[in-house]
Amino acid sequence: MTQGKPHHYWKQLRSALVAGQWDARFPAKDVHGRAVSWSDLLRKFKKHNPGHQDVAELASQTQALSLLLSANSTDLDGSDVGPQGVLVLGEEGMLAEERMEEGLAGYNSLKQLDTSGSDSLKAALAYYAYALRRPSECLEHLSQVKDLSDAQGPVFPSGTTRSAPATLQVPGTSSNTSLSSSWTGSFVSAQTSASVADINEGRTWSIVEQIRSVCLKGMAYETLNASDVQRAFTAYYAASPLIANVVAEIPTYVPPAPAAGPGSADSSSFARYRELWRWVERVLRRAIILCARICDVSRTDGENGALWQLLQQYHACSAHWPPPFRAEQRSAIAVLHLRALILRARAGPAPKAGAGGSHRWISTARSVVQECRAILSVSTSFPKAGESNTKVEDLVDLSVAAWEADGAVGEYAGWVIDVLWWATRLTFNSFKVFRHMSRLFYVTGDPELAKRTLRLYVQIVSKAYQAKMAEAESSTAETSGAFGAGKDIDTDVNWVQTLVQGSRMLSRLALSESDSGKAVETAREAGEMLEKGKTRLDVNNKPLVASVQLAEGIWQIAMAYTEQDVLTRTRRFEQSFSSLQASLETLPTPSTHHHLALAYLRPGASQDIQTAIVHARAAVEGDPTEVRHWHLLGLLLTASGDWRAAKEVLEMGASVSEADLAEADDEAEQANSSAANGYVPDGVHAHDYAASPSPSDTDAAGDIPNGGSDGERDGAHTGPSRLLDMDAVELPSSSSLLQPLGDRPSPNRQEAFEHALQLRMTQLTLTEYVEGPEGTGEKWVEVFQWFSERREVGVEDRRMSIDSRRASQELKPASVTSSMEKRVNGPNPGARTSALFPTVHEQPEPASTTSLNPPIPITVTPASPLAQTPHYSQDQLNRPSLNGSSREDASGEKRLSVDDGHTNRGKGKKVREVFISGVHKGRARVTTISKKIGHNVGRHNVGHLKRSNSAPDFRALLGQPPYQASSIHLRQHLSIYASQQDLSLLEAPPPPPPPPPPSSAPALSRYNIRLAKDRRLLSNLWLMSSATFRRLGKIEQARGAIQEAEVRDESNPAVWVQLGLYYLALDEDRKALEAFQKALFISPNDVSATIHLCRVYLAAVQDHGKSRAGMEPSDRDNVDLAVGLLSALTKGAGWDVPEAWYFLAKMYALQGRQDRERECLCFALTLSENRPLRDAGAAVGWCL
Repeated sequence: MTQGKPHHYWKQLRSALVAGQWDARFPAKDVHGRAVSWSDLLRKFKKHNPGHQDVAELASQTQALSLLLSANSTDLDGSDVGPQGVLVLGEEGMLAEERMEEGLAGYNSLKQLDTSGSDSLKAALAYYAYALRRPSECLEHLSQVKDLSDAQGPVFPSGTTRSAPATLQVPGTSSNTSLSSSWTGSFVSAQTSASVADINEGRTWSIVEQIRSVCLKGMAYETLNASDVQRAFTAYYAASPLIANVVAEIPTYVPPAPAAGPGSADSSSFARYRELWRWVERVLRRAIILCARICDVSRTDGENGALWQLLQQYHACSAHWPPPFRAEQRSAIAVLHLRALILRARAGPAPKAGAGGSHRWISTARSVVQECRAILSVSTSFPKAGESNTKVEDLVDLSVAAWEADGAVGEYAGWVIDVLWWATRLTFNSFKVFRHMSRLFYVTGDPELAKRTLRLYVQIVSKAYQAKMAEAESSTAETSGAFGAGKDIDTDVNWVQTLVQGSRMLSRLALSESDSGKAVETAREAGEMLEKGKTRLDVNNKPLVASVQLAEGIWQIAMAYTEQDVLTRTRRFEQSFSSLQASLETLPTPSTHHHLALAYLRPGASQDIQTAIVHARAAVEGDPTEVRHWHLLGLLLTASGDWRAAKEVLEMGASVSEADLAEADDEAEQANSSAANGYVPDGVHAHDYAASPSPSDTDAAGDIPNGGSDGERDGAHTGPSRLLDMDAVELPSSSSLLQPLGDRPSPNRQEAFEHALQLRMTQLTLTEYVEGPEGTGEKWVEVFQWFSERREVGVEDRRMSIDSRRASQELKPASVTSSMEKRVNGPNPGARTSALFPTVHEQPEPASTTSLNPPIPITVTPASPLAQTPHYSQDQLNRPSLNGSSREDASGEKRLSVDDGHTNRGKGKKVREVFISGVHKGRARVTTISKKIGHNVGRHNVGHLKRSNSAPDFRALLGQPPYQASSIHLRQHLSIYASQQDLSLLEAPPPPPPPPPPSSAPALSRYNIRLAKDRRLLSNLWLMSSATFRRLGKIEQARGAIQEAEVRDESNPAVWVQLGLYYLALDEDRKALEAFQKALFISPNDVSATIHLCRVYLAAVQDHGKSRAGMEPSDRDNVDLAVGLLSALTKGAGWDVPEAWYFLAKMYALQGRQDRERECLCFALTLSENRPLRDAGAAVGWCL
């Protein structure tokens, strides 16, 4: 027991000192496990270690000074910040005036100890001297410490035995018990493991004294000469090697032991080393603040690299600290860390991952944000009336700025949205939070939440602005601002930019909305947002004025296409044209040139193809990375007949799209590597829209034209980029890091894939026009092969990384349904073959019909179970039957089916009655046709249809299973290699097992919507190939492609349109009529289905060869019905479709209305001139 008690109390004293439990009632335990107080601990230590009275006195005075320093603080950790802020040292570590006398007594007491030259005593005297506001004496004491220089050297890791000269051994381990002159001779054993984590052997307290002395030296330098930042920083930086070993050896977390009683101490990892962490945090914090004033954040060489080393060490140490520990100081360093990461990312290309496998900077940024969230959650609270939680709002701005510096990709914004949702719990109607939410919800594919948060932003800021104006009118100089009115007012620039972007967003949503009522309502709301934004517009800010004018021009376009009002359409287009020209005159941007090119392409008085080409070229030159600029230029060149130039432009556009997709793939495959921003294959330079130079403040957004400047990250900067000014006393606002809002959100991977696919569809159309259908065989193979390679990008767009993923957009009705047909000079109503979206005037040569062998017998069986189809989205599963009633199979699921004509006549009559009733309700508004539905089917003479017994196997390229779960034809595998054969002789395979029930999870539902959208794209590809096969005379392959398309997306109305054209090729007009009717039942606004339905009615009447007087009543009714449908179509979305006007003219002729016939034919001829191969609205879109 004699040997055990001295050793025990040495351990207990060391543990109490390292834990820093200065005010604890029972900081230690006796040999029997009973809790003892500080006085009892020191008494027992003296009793059992009689030769070390000075050790007990030193420990006692250290405890006394620590209590005096914390007397006027809220806690022992020194969490309070001085009035000058966290960046200024101030009186940190100094005693209050009323405590000076007590501190001086302890200081004198230490001086009276045996002058044995102990470094621990000198370090304690330096501690007292600084606390007594005597920095010079502090430095004098520290200069006498012989081993202080060793603090800059390495601390030997565990397992390496180091014997300091003449160190004091634990009593009982050796006869040498003299007081030493070593660095911590009073507390360290002579023969001991040098592990920092080994509290019992005294190594930990040794490190505490060393780090404390280094910190005091730096603080003394700061106090004596605040302008000599370099000297103080050098002193602080000496602790970095010591701290590196601290982080490496102390466990991140030690689970706290169960409480043994009321007096038991907290034994968690942080509590055991609390005094160590106090000094580690302080020395690192002061070093970082000083380094932020003198180091260039964009560089890592020499002294500049010290900033990154210190920030990394501080972040690593933070993993050991609970959130309440020095919350304000830690949140300030976290802000500096995030600012450094953002500024470095914008200053130049991110450094490549080195041999050490460093993580991508955004991963570090997200980790720091999470840490800051935890700190602010416990250190801030929901604001009171008239207050705001500025720290949380600042973190929100930093998170958005980090996302922007990482590329501003919507798919990788999930973590920022999580931060925004968290911020709503600690803020009250923060306009900053709602402003960011509106933007991020839209880019992540949640337009409904984007609209809701935009309305909240407008409501909050507008009400605050009104309150401020009212107070300004009624208040005096003394009462101004007394009521806090106007605190929620955003800046004028932010207000205008946000509402302009909101108007652009609403215009895009309106043009893509299938419900005409919702589309008009959304478009009108876009106009209201624009008008509110104008109320605070600075007319001298040209970039901002130009962006407003551009948004107004786009809004007028959206209104024209959503209202579908023949009385206002022309006026809307004229006003849009004027606004776009005004925007161009104010400040030309690529986006303005793009929309002006579309305006000059649009039929009307302003149509000018050559001028449109000039503007499209300007758009390409201004922003060569935008695929849609190249695509529009290619379409315009086809309208002018310059096929060679159009082909070259489209090829260049394809290379740009490949660069975009390749960059997205690189990000997905190298989530932990640096972002790639530079030159890519084919010599196309890929820009990062979000990486424009950091403005000095948010008002600088006005200096960038509509946000259209790419701001390449070429690493060029005019001078050093420092986090803090030399005399800064507070952190700069994080809003200064926010990028100016660009002209439009950067496309995500899904949108980039769609844009690239649309361009390739136009290439196929051009190839077929120039070389004929025979020349597209290899091209089709390439496109399907390309789709197969990109399928991971287009269908399963989820990067396996730390980023949260969001769905891109909601599924909308087919927007890419334009033709790949070649054009002819005039319409021909006798055609029997057509394109994907049908040319209503194709005319095969007489031999083509006879060259077809007798029609292939097609056995149509009832719909197969739903289990035979791939996975569908919920809206697809729940859609109604096309026959007006639902059909259920054995599994109880409803399926779309085309029954045999003999059993479906009654249902076809029902469909007809629906159409007639629609015409009678309002002839001018029978159908509201979505402009997104392709109608340009081109015109050309098909030529001699060649029969072929083989065709490329696109299914093999896509890696799809051969099973055909089609509800249109027989449920069986139909290889497109098959030659003519009687399909009724083939046996149907057994149905596949049923799929698992769909999940109701929101994230999964959104993902299913994305899958459905990709299925629609693949379905349209199959339908385009079907049209090509049909024009080649490969009827069986055409049918197989239709089946493939229906399997991919059974709710695609274009499937039924192509099926109708397939039946027309076989002279089965009745079945074709039913197919077109079912297409309209799925999508009542489908332009192609409407035109072909009327085309069948016309052909039936012309076949009878009778005048109107001799028509059968049924034929007369069909003509009247067709006139009603086409009249509504030409007044609405089909106003610029020449086929609609042509067939309307033919129907007027049958009614004997020659004047109207002549007018319609003239207008159809006018529309057919200067027409691109594909509809620009379907291929590119009417607005960016």
